[in-house]
Amino acid sequence: MKKNRILKVAASSMAVASIPALLASCGGDDSNNNKTPTQPPADNTTAAAATTATKAPAAAVKLTVDVDVVRGSKNIAKADAPTQSCIQMNQFARNEQMVFRIRVIDPATGKELTDKELKSVTVALKNGATVDPAKYGAHPKDPPNASFWTTSWVIPSDAPVGNVDMVITATDNEGRTGTWTPLMFPASAAMQVIDKTRPIIPAN
Repeated sequence: MKKNRILKVAASSMAVASIPALLASCGGDDSNNNKTPTQPPADNTTAAAATTATKAPAAAVKLTVDVDVVRGSKNIAKADAPTQSCIQMNQFARNEQMVFRIRVIDPATGKELTDKELKSVTVALKNGATVDPAKYGAHPKDPPNASFWTTSWVIPSDAPVGNVDMVITATDNEGRTGTWTPLMFPASAAMQVIDKTRPIIPAN
């Protein structure tokens, strides 16, 4: 009987001793029961996203300049004018008129800008030739028509054959600007003077 009591006490002691080990193996070590639980690091992702979402978009500062180039009516016979003038092209003979048709758009509003909003629209040819500032108006004068900016350059009779490079710049009343340049690469530029000379026709 005494021997049985000793075995029971020993078994109880072993069971009690094993409890901390079992707790530790499950992540429940009671040696840290009195410690303040460690809080996970704060997740700032939501706060950062909210801050980003409230930022206003940057104001668009560059105007959009849209350009096409057509042959004008200078030195075109009156009978040929309906079919040979106001035609989009990129190769011009000497004495032909290169007409620049320009639209300027405010990218912030999508609105096309007129002479009430724009201070100037200029064409600077890289060959040094002078081109008058563009003017805003309706073309043709009689309806149906459309309003846009235009200026022109009559190619001199002694102009060299080759590419014509330029920069067209629009400036509004607030000081914003926008530019347009033609594609320029040696094999095929957007604007060219070819080896052909059109006879000069006196203006009527």
